[in-house]
Amino acid sequence: MPGITAASAQARSQGGEDRLDVSQFSAGFGLPHHPPSGSHTRKCALMDSPLYASLLDMGLLGIVVLAFAEKLIPVLPSYLMLVFLGATYVSDVPDLIVLVLATVCGSTLGALFWYGVGRLAGKERTDALVARFGRYIFLPVTRYRAMANAYETNQFWVTLVAQTIPTIRIFLAMPAGVLRLKLQGFLPATILGIFVWNAPLVGLGFLLRQSERDPLQMGVAVVGAILLGELAVGLIFRRVRG
Repeated sequence: MPGITAASAQARSQGGEDRLDVSQFSAGFGLPHHPPSGSHTRKCALMDSPLYASLLDMGLLGIVVLAFAEKLIPVLPSYLMLVFLGATYVSDVPDLIVLVLATVCGSTLGALFWYGVGRLAGKERTDALVARFGRYIFLPVTRYRAMANAYETNQFWVTLVAQTIPTIRIFLAMPAGVLRLKLQGFLPATILGIFVWNAPLVGLGFLLRQSERDPLQMGVAVVGAILLGELAVGLIFRRVRG
């Protein structure tokens, strides 16, 4: 993707305070660029990371890899990543659509990875792996068992809704693989759930990019409100069940 490659190279050559013009990224998508009125160059401190620069050089494939990695390594919160991508790499609606599809593709591949792990390892070995290593990846045994038990209800809706819950959305595919859920039901629910989660966050970043406030700070604030809302809903649900 020549546009993205050129932009990342320019960022690295400037050093210090890197400034990336989002209009340069549009060319990397192979789409026409139509800059919104009042758009301006923003400082993007996160691009100081060599990993981000390398992924930029890969173009859309790098975005897919980034979304895939988010499903494997829960250190990078998806909501921050998606808002950041929308605020940095989207110049117009066609770019927005392509970026959302790329992130959905990468996240789906990550879900299939965990599905494959669960299916190949089987129940006993997966239980042993979770008991030994789960605490290091934010997956305690109690949470894993709760996810597995959730599949006793409607499997399609459990899969779909789980893709909108932080942390749960990463690992739910593992017990689905252990239970050998049919892919013709699991995969569509996963894709739809990922889209429901990814599209609004990428779109939020796109909208924040056009505002006068820093998009990352605003994104963190909005996502924090989302998480507080989900926590409140979870507490209410527990009380109702109790």
